Amino acid sequence: MVNPGDYLPSDEDIDVEMLDSDTELSKVVAAPRKSPVSYDSDSDFEALPAKRKPAASKRGGRGRGRGRGRGGATRSTAKAVAAATPTEGSEIEGEDAFDAPAPKARRGRPRKVVDDSEKPKPKRGRKKAAANEDEDNFEAPVAKGKARQMTLDEIDATPKVLTFDPVHNAELAQTYPDPYWKELLSEPTDGGRIDLIDEDHPLELLPYTMTDQMALTGMALSPDGTMLATFGSSGNVHIWDTDTFACLVTLRDRAEPNIDEFFVGQFTPNSEYLVVGGKLKDRKRWSEADEDNHILACPLKVFNVVTGEVVARLDGHSEEILCVKSVVYKGENYFVTTSQDGYIRRWHMDSSWIVLKDSTEIADGITCMVFTVSFIPNTGNRYFIASTDDHLTLMDLERCKIVQRFDPIYSSYCDCGKFIELLEQPVYQALRPSIAAADMADTDEGCAIKSEDSVAASTMATAQQPPEPPGLHAYFVTRGVELLDAENNTVSSRPNTCTLHRLVYPTEPDGKFVLQEIRRYHHDEYMSNSWLIRIASNGRYILAPTLNGQVFVFNIATGQVTGILRDHDTIEVRDCKFHPTKNLLFTCSDDGTVKVYRSTTRPAQAVATTSGVAMEGVVTDEQVEDPESPKTAAVSPLALIKDGIETMVVGEIAPVSAEPTSAIPQPDDVMSAE
Repeated sequence: MVNPGDYLPSDEDIDVEMLDSDTELSKVVAAPRKSPVSYDSDSDFEALPAKRKPAASKRGGRGRGRGRGRGGATRSTAKAVAAATPTEGSEIEGEDAFDAPAPKARRGRPRKVVDDSEKPKPKRGRKKAAANEDEDNFEAPVAKGKARQMTLDEIDATPKVLTFDPVHNAELAQTYPDPYWKELLSEPTDGGRIDLIDEDHPLELLPYTMTDQMALTGMALSPDGTMLATFGSSGNVHIWDTDTFACLVTLRDRAEPNIDEFFVGQFTPNSEYLVVGGKLKDRKRWSEADEDNHILACPLKVFNVVTGEVVARLDGHSEEILCVKSVVYKGENYFVTTSQDGYIRRWHMDSSWIVLKDSTEIADGITCMVFTVSFIPNTGNRYFIASTDDHLTLMDLERCKIVQRFDPIYSSYCDCGKFIELLEQPVYQALRPSIAAADMADTDEGCAIKSEDSVAASTMATAQQPPEPPGLHAYFVTRGVELLDAENNTVSSRPNTCTLHRLVYPTEPDGKFVLQEIRRYHHDEYMSNSWLIRIASNGRYILAPTLNGQVFVFNIATGQVTGILRDHDTIEVRDCKFHPTKNLLFTCSDDGTVKVYRSTTRPAQAVATTSGVAMEGVVTDEQVEDPESPKTAAVSPLALIKDGIETMVVGEIAPVSAEPTSAIPQPDDVMSAE
């Protein structure tokens, strides 16, 4: 082959000059060749006319091909190189070898040629005031068709939008109270809510069966606590009576041609509507990557609880919806949703909760998956914390902006987090457990660390506890998923834990929130390395479901495991709910069942809290609620459902005994106290 360097002219034949612009380059070397270019017979290649290169791709997206395009020289450079190539038998002698044509005419209006003395002076910058002109009355000229530049005084006078203002936040919280995070604000009824779960107050499994044909992934209680909604893979939403545990109605979008799977839902404040979300799959298309039907854009669907009709459909998320909250902010109604597509959406609804005013996506661009949201106490429902990927993100509902990101908590996902109202101050854990080493063991005092400094850390735990912050603060619990073991990808690389945090509010305008880790909760048998599992708390305990059909009960103050529920099959327990006013606890699982528990008291033991205060209103075997007892005369969705239950689609109701058994269950059947 011929080396391209063999036919290039030498430096003595061409006077090389540095050119100031591409225009001069085109004047000198951009002469088109009239004859085709050819080479000697021993050449294995021939020059082809330059093809037009494709334009660079302008596809956007988070990390997907933004600004991609083929590299290389510009078209003018390519022409210059082609023009500089010699023809066969030709010789280049100095500048005479270049036969440069006249430059092409410029597009647009021709440039006016003026002498240097007539050139106008540049008008950039502030005009100098004349000697006989008052500088105080100076006003900068405004160019026609251009925006006037702001002066320094105007810039200083522009009000700055504060991310967080403690004074404004106090006024907002006082004007618009936020009861969503305080489940214990409701007055206890029928003997009181569940308070204690321990050896003296075990949980009793009630003989009521609430089932679905497929896995149940979530539950929601109505604001008044009279109805329980369950969501699952069957595409049905069952609504149950929390007094009789009978299925009142089954909601289903019968006009949907594709496959519905519902994960989450939320009652509106008046319990008239139920908004649900989950996964929508193409009935006629298969996905090899997911090994399931192809996932379509997943909408929110709003059901009328009484009629069972879909009254609204809200489109916006491209993948599964993982959380939905209904909230009132400054008198306006909103839905807040999270999705596996990595975005959070705010849906502004009208007063009826079924007409959409507008929908806004909170700009992120970094998050891969968003799981749950929980509104920060005493902020008037303006700020909330979202569980995003492996960390927490604080966001502003009003401005739809990210306020602050916190450090990662778990190695894979932080898929659940919620604010709680503590009933007892926890014992501070001075040293975070060595979660990188799997040599942890539980003692009577809680979690202990098998390391060289574990003894010193445990003895100094109480002394090192930080004092209560002087300003506003709130407590927050999370759970998460760890990376799998690299050897077999079946066991988590670090022990699964739940974590108690304290969020300290800023005391200065635009200050930073501080997230303090108080302690972690762990047990050797606590295996919960499956995402989309939700924890619950009544302020004294944390209920932590597992992937093998168990629910662990952690004492928040001490970290001790006070009970383990083992009534579901050996499969994921997805959700658990404390009833806000009744002595009831609900759990649901992928086995398609809902289990109902109540707290009891062993006769031989005294009823006392860990602080020595007697507990009032404990339900005993003689205090079983009569299902036929008269209810309030106020018209509610529950009453309307019961009145029209003959004309509605009702799910199958399992046989229910008239009275629950009075025998106290054995630990093997209900729970084992640790």
